[in-house]
Amino acid sequence: MMVTRTELKQLRYLRIFRNQVLPTKFYRSSVRRNLWTKQQDPPLKRVFDDSQYWVSINNPNNTYTGKILSQLVPNPATKTTGLFANPYLTTPSGLREFSDVSLAKAKKIIDNLKSDRSLDGKVNFVIELDRLSDTLCRVIDLCEFIRSAHPEEGFIEAAQDCHEKLFEFMNVLNTDRELCELLNETLQDEQVLSKLSEEEKKVGYILLQDFIKSGIYMDSGKKDQFITLSQDISVIGQEYINNINQLARNHIKVKRSELDNAGIEFDVACQLGKDITGKYYKIPTYGHLPFLILKACTDPEIRKKIWVAMHDCSKQQIERLTNLVKIRAFLAHTMGRECYAAYAIDGKMAKNPKDVDEFLKSLMDFLKPKAAKELKFISDLIHNEKGEKPSDDVDEILTAVRPWDREYYTAIHRNKQKHLLLDDYALDVYYPLGNVIQGLSDIFESIYGIRFEPAVAGKGETWSSDVRRLNVVSEKEGLIGIIYCDLFRRQGKTNNAAHFTICCSRQIYPHEDDFSTIQLGTNVDGTKFQLPIISLLCNFNTRCLNSGETICLLALNEIETLFHEMGHAIHSMLGRTRLQNVSGTRCSTDFVELPSVLMEHFARDTRVLKRIGHHYKTGDRVPATLLNRYLEKARFLKDCETFSQAKMAMLDQRLYDKNIVQNIDSVDVVKIYHELEKELEVLVDDESNWCAKFGHLFGYGATYYCYLFDRAIASKVWKKLFEKDPYSRSGGEKFKNDVLKWGGLREPWNCVADVLDNPDLAHGGEKAMKFIGHVDDI
Repeated sequence: MMVTRTELKQLRYLRIFRNQVLPTKFYRSSVRRNLWTKQQDPPLKRVFDDSQYWVSINNPNNTYTGKILSQLVPNPATKTTGLFANPYLTTPSGLREFSDVSLAKAKKIIDNLKSDRSLDGKVNFVIELDRLSDTLCRVIDLCEFIRSAHPEEGFIEAAQDCHEKLFEFMNVLNTDRELCELLNETLQDEQVLSKLSEEEKKVGYILLQDFIKSGIYMDSGKKDQFITLSQDISVIGQEYINNINQLARNHIKVKRSELDNAGIEFDVACQLGKDITGKYYKIPTYGHLPFLILKACTDPEIRKKIWVAMHDCSKQQIERLTNLVKIRAFLAHTMGRECYAAYAIDGKMAKNPKDVDEFLKSLMDFLKPKAAKELKFISDLIHNEKGEKPSDDVDEILTAVRPWDREYYTAIHRNKQKHLLLDDYALDVYYPLGNVIQGLSDIFESIYGIRFEPAVAGKGETWSSDVRRLNVVSEKEGLIGIIYCDLFRRQGKTNNAAHFTICCSRQIYPHEDDFSTIQLGTNVDGTKFQLPIISLLCNFNTRCLNSGETICLLALNEIETLFHEMGHAIHSMLGRTRLQNVSGTRCSTDFVELPSVLMEHFARDTRVLKRIGHHYKTGDRVPATLLNRYLEKARFLKDCETFSQAKMAMLDQRLYDKNIVQNIDSVDVVKIYHELEKELEVLVDDESNWCAKFGHLFGYGATYYCYLFDRAIASKVWKKLFEKDPYSRSGGEKFKNDVLKWGGLREPWNCVADVLDNPDLAHGGEKAMKFIGHVDDI
């Protein structure tokens, strides 16, 4: 019997963990039976799926640990350090010290930039300006992560203070006319330009545009106003994000007599509280109970009342959003732009708000009849209940169906469509988190030649014992980056899914000698570079097994989420430019989602899911019929969901368009939201104030269209490079060489033109936008 390549790979893992080769006869029979024990799993899988193993390898006193550390760890686990191996970051006061030290370094770089006007000084001007940016961003980006993810209040407070301090310094720096004029002088000096690389020129022009966009040539009064407005936006925006999950009320009252006659099961009603009179149920607006009632309640008015309460936020949150919108409008006006959307989109692939509107409208025109077709079953059920004849007219279908009807009629539909009645855990058992991480590593190794290797972090290097460190290793270059995975749910953790760039890649130069806070890598040519460091946050549930151990099993949507976030991380790993201003994900906002959205196609591909789907206990491969049924379920109302994303992108445009500037004293964000919902017609919500629960209105700010735009591009890339084979090395090499490796160095339209072999796209514009907008499947 031949041993396959996959079996040989498994055999290599056995050597690592047992320090011996199992007898071939036993090994082959184990492969045939798919009855692997945890000890036979690869280390990458075990660090996520075997909780006892994880505890063991993090115990430096365990004799077993000593046998395997050499396989997992580049440095001893007993080494004490700070967060991300930064020795300052052992305490909140250490974070403040790191911020102060970095600020002092930044000021020294600025002094040198202004004083050294020799030819060498001019030639190195862009490099040093980039190093200045890196010095500040390494603190600002770190603080953004800590205040979003760290469990200790002291660290969060320190991060907030340091972020505000350095962010203000950065804003002042962006309005430093002397630096701007020196940069402009440098870029106009032919002798200097002849000695600069294309990358240095590109970064120089990017930084010059940043100066101009920051109002460098405004009078001092407007400069001060710009700095103040930028700081206010940062503070209010963070308050807005911090209160996204706050509801207007934690329960609503419904008459017991009405709810008892509305089809609610007795055991559900028994879980509801009652008011002091006993005549009313108190229905919570959070948790699983309101969803159970929405699925079962026959009374549309009660459904509506519950749904609206679940989506309403507080008046204070509406005020935060209103203030955010107004301040950004003031900022745009200060900068001489007609609206904040024009200010934010300037320099993006989409040249202006009009192009964005046209893209979204054409996309929604394409999706609207498809969404109506998906919702027809609800419309038919509603008409049948009223004794009316069902309609095929798109407008009539959309008028009949409201968002609070969706859960109820979907439940009826699924009861009739037995193949959609699936046990929530029937598929999850084939996708333990370790399987999925190992599957991602296998994909990246196949298409890009890089893999994940687990490592035990030093003491203090992570913010929780749940965090796993993954070294990203290239088959040609060795260690190229680090990903810290904080993926398990724990008390107080609020992030559903996010990736944070802690540190960008950039070249280290000969005159640099302080590497105390930098993790270094070495290029094949011997030059040193700053390792890109990424943190991935998810909120996946773990389950307790009979043995007392825990396991994390993922649903299909969670697999897609993890693949998406890992797409961002790999962009940072492979986009290793010399200068950090164009490294990895530091590229145009409407281009940055392309690698992550492309990974969603892998997460939905049956070939990938079959390969990584193995039962957490028996090792049995996921049954194809079961997987296909779940994928069919996942596609349920898919076009409605995409239309919903388009609505959110359009809302993002409306709240930052020129009408806000023209009506600044009477801005009503809820009214704008309701009017847009009525205009767009699909699952119209003209009752709740959900708009202030949409967090991306701050983070994206007039650029949320980017997600859909990149989905359209990714669909075309997938079909061209990976549809035939998701493990294609030739497809991976083309995507890496045409897109990923450039980071933000190359014009995005040039990257898209090359990867799609369509030179007409290179200059962007209206025709290019229309070409991207015409997709068969998004």
